[in-house]
Amino acid sequence: MSPVFKLIKYKLSLAVTLSSVAGYYLYRGNKGSDILFLVAGVFCLAGGSAALNQMQEWKRDALMNRTRQRPIPSGKISPGSALIIGIGFCLGGSLILAETGLIPVLLGLLTIFLYNGIYTPLKPISSFAILPGGLVGAIPPLIGWTAAGGPVSHPNILFIATLMFLWQMPHFWLLIIRYGKEYEAAGFSTLKQRMDETQIKRLVFWWMMISLIFLLMAPLFGMDLQAWLFITLGIMNVVFIGFFYLILFRTNSEKMLRTVFILTNVFLTIVLLALILNSVL
Repeated sequence: MSPVFKLIKYKLSLAVTLSSVAGYYLYRGNKGSDILFLVAGVFCLAGGSAALNQMQEWKRDALMNRTRQRPIPSGKISPGSALIIGIGFCLGGSLILAETGLIPVLLGLLTIFLYNGIYTPLKPISSFAILPGGLVGAIPPLIGWTAAGGPVSHPNILFIATLMFLWQMPHFWLLIIRYGKEYEAAGFSTLKQRMDETQIKRLVFWWMMISLIFLLMAPLFGMDLQAWLFITLGIMNVVFIGFFYLILFRTNSEKMLRTVFILTNVFLTIVLLALILNSVL
């Protein structure tokens, strides 16, 4: 695989793009020609931001087994080239996204500011860096919503943005459980400096419970969910939390943490796809 694809974290960039598409369909209910600009613009912005993040952290990445094979610490791409690629993707993404309107571009630039200007520099200083990091994941649906013509303050999209924010936090904590010692050795501030592994697992579990309960509160925010979707989400919640509990507390291995991480991503992806389908139908 090309080092550039790894530099822009193409899988993560695709996930970010999907969340923006969900926001688009929630407002529009069908696709227009401008959705191509949204997809290309958001993907480029996400990829550019990821490249800049790797450029900012490459020295710390070189100290961790998990990240030392990334393009910059492995020597496949120089820091200077990564900077050029990152800026190029961000500029290109902004220009493409501008075809959908000014507000989506401003939201995209806000995402880059939060991720590269606040979250990344704050990681070595405070474990609370996850808060601006979580906000980064909440903005893409807003970009899609506004690109489709929706008002940024509408309760529907604020509900989705809040859900995305809530869903980001366990990902950070699960990574800390698995790679906490590496992060600390590389100079990052982590939650493991304040809580032990069991406490973090409990935090992850109850945070997910709150997130799932919040998901079922969608109608209170004016979300027009069809009966089949609401029932499906309810059943999915029960099944998910059961598996989540068993994997998190009844097994103790590296594979367990990876399984939980994948499970949360798959569940959120299914929810986003279901919301798109609900809007289309």
